[in-house]
Amino acid sequence: MTFSAMRAVGMASARASALSRGTARGTARAGPLNHPLANLSPKGRGGRVARPRPSRSSSRNVAIVHAALRRLDCPEGCEPSWKDVAFKNAPVFDRSETSTGIAHIGVGGFHRSHQQAYMNELLARDFDAAKTWLYTGVGVMPNDAGMRDYLRGNDWSYPIVARDGADGGELRATVEEVVTIRDMLLAYEDPVVAIEALADPAIKIVSLTITEFGYRVPLHKGDFALIDNALNGILGTDAFDLDSIAEECALEEECKAPTTFGLICAAAALRFERGIKPFTLMSCDNLPENGEVCKKRMTSAGEELVCGGLCAASLDAFVVWIQTAVKYPSTMVDRITPATSWEDIATLPERCGIEDEWPVMSEPYKHW
Repeated sequence: MTFSAMRAVGMASARASALSRGTARGTARAGPLNHPLANLSPKGRGGRVARPRPSRSSSRNVAIVHAALRRLDCPEGCEPSWKDVAFKNAPVFDRSETSTGIAHIGVGGFHRSHQQAYMNELLARDFDAAKTWLYTGVGVMPNDAGMRDYLRGNDWSYPIVARDGADGGELRATVEEVVTIRDMLLAYEDPVVAIEALADPAIKIVSLTITEFGYRVPLHKGDFALIDNALNGILGTDAFDLDSIAEECALEEECKAPTTFGLICAAAALRFERGIKPFTLMSCDNLPENGEVCKKRMTSAGEELVCGGLCAASLDAFVVWIQTAVKYPSTMVDRITPATSWEDIATLPERCGIEDEWPVMSEPYKHW
């Protein structure tokens, strides 16, 4: 089959797969996952699911436990449509030697092209320094299930395709396999598991890419209940009853799942109650003085807790703690990362000689 035919078949298959599930190309979605595959299960996506391919590294003599890029053999006489395609190999390591140090809320295209890319470089440069700083993703939106399923099916790896050039015929690309996300949790599936994960002392940073709108969402009744139980030392014990919270929220469907700052406040409350140092809360959204934006949102969340009538005796001390003990650095982030399109996915074999269901398409330049 020629590459032109492969492209046509791939795009037709992808569109048919999406339309059969009521998903139209180009439909806008809430949250960071504005992508054709956001609501599809792994079986509903075109292309193959990656499988781990163990091998050995002579330099570190450890197993590669992530999936390799699925490179394709170019048929005789064909040439990639890009002038140059360079491959940047992933770091080689044994995942059992690594651990999570950063939890990230809002795993979308920009986070994958930016924060994960920097960690990938650090892991390759100094494994011992970086091995306890890998990422756990946290999703709070229903569409985050698509990203979780894709990453899990891809053995927690994915390619970044950094493109440079004037047009399709002149483009150059560097393909980098990223392997620095260890797992991903969905807060609405089990809020307690997500809260406990963020409250783990091993988590030093909770980072965010939730868009400007994400800082405006108020706490709701379900958030108040989780935070109150955390401050009273009940969350995570046999005395905690998640079903009772669900019953209280029965008439308010949206409050059954924690909001972003409800989740963060509950995890912070659990740390406070257990005497654990706070995590640093780091916004990576492209907002002026995003650290101050984050701090103001946490401060207003504390005010919401007081106005909400929480009965924890330590509430006042906790509100002061999140204002004074938690750090909110401001960061400047930059990397143009357009949403991945059906065409990107379908033409990846022809243009770069690889297959992937949800590659990240970006410019080469990045800044932090």
